[in-house]
Amino acid sequence: MKLRYITSMSALKLIRKLAGFKGFTITAFAFGSRHLHLQVKPHQCGCQCQKCGRRGTIIKSSTHESRRWEDLRLGAWVLFLHYRPREICCATHGRGQEVIHWANPKSHVTYRHEYQMLRLSQQMTQKQTAQLLDVPTSTLSGRLHRAIERYRKGHEIKDLHYIGIDEVSYCKGHKYLTVVYDLERSVVVWIGTGKARKTINQFFGEMLEEWQLDEIKGACCDMSDTFIGAIEDYCPNAVLVLDRFHIMKSLNEAVDEVRKEQWRSADKEERKALKGMRWLLFKHGGNRSKRDTRLLNELQKANRRIYRAWVLKDEFNQFWEYTYEQSAQTFLKNWTRTTLLSRLEPLRKFVATLRRNQHRIITFIKCPLTNAVAEGLNRMIRQIRNRASGYRNVDCFKDIIYLTLGDLDLPGEIPNEQQLAWM
Repeated sequence: MKLRYITSMSALKLIRKLAGFKGFTITAFAFGSRHLHLQVKPHQCGCQCQKCGRRGTIIKSSTHESRRWEDLRLGAWVLFLHYRPREICCATHGRGQEVIHWANPKSHVTYRHEYQMLRLSQQMTQKQTAQLLDVPTSTLSGRLHRAIERYRKGHEIKDLHYIGIDEVSYCKGHKYLTVVYDLERSVVVWIGTGKARKTINQFFGEMLEEWQLDEIKGACCDMSDTFIGAIEDYCPNAVLVLDRFHIMKSLNEAVDEVRKEQWRSADKEERKALKGMRWLLFKHGGNRSKRDTRLLNELQKANRRIYRAWVLKDEFNQFWEYTYEQSAQTFLKNWTRTTLLSRLEPLRKFVATLRRNQHRIITFIKCPLTNAVAEGLNRMIRQIRNRASGYRNVDCFKDIIYLTLGDLDLPGEIPNEQQLAWM
């Protein structure tokens, strides 16, 4: 590739080229301690209104105090832009200050600096990002919150057809976040603090319009009465499906409770035979090795009650393979009758829960919806929490979740002023 060398260029033009400015010209510059201060001036002859973007008449030219915005680094120097905003008169909105194309009206950083901050925070902890950008952590948290809130307000929740609802622990002491997921696009839609009914009501009652609620075709959640009640009240057209993962988790816990009861009453020789059986009982049939099968067959002789609980759990997995509702209902009826006759109290309690929610479990046959996407995103949320060794402020935690897993329409590259003039 041939290079075109330039032998003469003014310092102002050189700085403008290196910094990649497109929306304004540099009128003067000054070097400070690790800072490069630039006096700038927009290209446009007229001034635009902040509210509607129309050009207005200049009332007073540069009578306001000079404002300063922090920009990206240029080598070892941190760029600062200086400009005196002009006062204009808009035909629609009257008197006001002109729009600043390179920064949000109330921000002290440019859109480019903000973009860099957001992208770094997606991959690093806030402490690491603050050290890299050479700002206090508290300052970075405030900037992040304001930027993310602006992106969230500018983003309309649309095409929301299938949702998942789950809770995630964020702190010791049973403190939870209620998270709503878009199961089609695999993104976080909304986060609320707590898991009470009033929390989920905030999402359905305040975040969504009536037409958006009507568009929801399916919803998946665990067997929590809070989530079930909210979905049935607010989403008239949605098919409610109880999550397969949570149902099997409850069944596994019942089987484990049988194992614990037998372990407590077993003597030394029986305990030796039962040792190491816990995780083997939870394994799906397709994941068992020949050794696992041999050990389970030996369990039939060692403890028939645990073996019976395991057989019932393994048989229940057949339910998810049915494609006709009537056949699935017949299977559940026979399985619950057999389980009740087994006289295993933990499994009898599971059957009681199953019967209360049977009509919601059967809907899986016609709408095979699961919270698998939600569980995957929950794992990523826990990774975000562990990466930062926890968050003192729950709002900071929610901000990073929105930034990393939400649908915020962030630009794909460092934006220039012309691309972001609408913000």
